[in-house]
Amino acid sequence: MKKIIILGVDGEIGSHLSKKLSNNFLILGTSKRKKSSNIFVDFSDKKSIENFINRIDSDIYGIINCYGIQKPIKDFVKSDFNEWEKNITINFQNYAFFLHKVLNSNFEALKKIISFSGGGVTGPRKSFSAYAVSKISIYKLSEILSEELRDFDIDINVVAPGIIKSKMTEEVFKEGKNLGDEYNLASNTLSNGGDSKDKVFELCNFLLSKDSDSISGKLIAAQWDNFEHYKSILKSDSNLFSLRRIDEKFFTEIKDII
Repeated sequence: MKKIIILGVDGEIGSHLSKKLSNNFLILGTSKRKKSSNIFVDFSDKKSIENFINRIDSDIYGIINCYGIQKPIKDFVKSDFNEWEKNITINFQNYAFFLHKVLNSNFEALKKIISFSGGGVTGPRKSFSAYAVSKISIYKLSEILSEELRDFDIDINVVAPGIIKSKMTEEVFKEGKNLGDEYNLASNTLSNGGDSKDKVFELCNFLLSKDSDSISGKLIAAQWDNFEHYKSILKSDSNLFSLRRIDEKFFTEIKDII
């Protein structure tokens, strides 16, 4: 069986993927909790990241990054900038450091890298600027790496998981009604269970498979993108399932006319 790393198996998505993917892959999971059966890795500490990379074997086939923090949940100007910077450091900068170390090591079996986007990547999300900026940065790095790693046959993609019931949902709910629609959405998600984690698994399982070879640099939505239908087009169309500027010339917006 091929071996994959799942960064952050103690979260809702990471835990679900670890269970479902274990039927086809050997899972090497990491946790941000020291008291865990998985490998402890502190993504706020580069030394901890280096120690983890140094202890893993070179036969890793895939990497799935489920790790991330959400706070601060405040308007940018009202945020504690140290907390804001910590979000960027953990979610993006140190994950980029991790990838840089891995890609400069002898991991010749590595063929698949998957990360997750989040709310605020494809549109403005008030009070979540650090989280959104860190996730946008992950996508753009992935898109650039898809070109730089093409000759090495390494595919790197980003998954938009949907609205998953998680600790992040609870964080938003605890902020209270002052968040308006965000609070209402969190409340509904906690009540009804949110979007399907199985659809997240199905997309990740596809992106780890041979069927997805040469599909790279994409931002794919687990809940509504028909990736199986588009898989042949995705291998050749650099714009499909990507972030682009609507200019009404090269990229246009379809609007309903009533």
